[in-house]
Amino acid sequence: MTQFLVPNHVIAGNDARLECNYDLEDEVLYAVKWYKDGNEFFHYQPGNDPPKQSFPEFGVDVDFKSSESPLALSTLVISI
Repeated sequence: MTQFLVPNHVIAGNDARLECNYDLEDEVLYAVKWYKDGNEFFHYQPGNDPPKQSFPEFGVDVDFKSSESPLALSTLVISI
């Protein structure tokens, strides 16, 4: 991993972008996974069909239309 960009704060109802940059050199990417509160809410696995998959997680809505890289999350809600 060469860079990891996640906003410190996001106002409820706003969108956010998560970014994980990496340099594989000569290796093949297996997967990139994102978690919230210990639960996986998104993964990108090039060997799968489809390669992108999201999982239900309160307060997280993955915007597939805007998500290549970085990962776009829309209309975030407060999680207490």
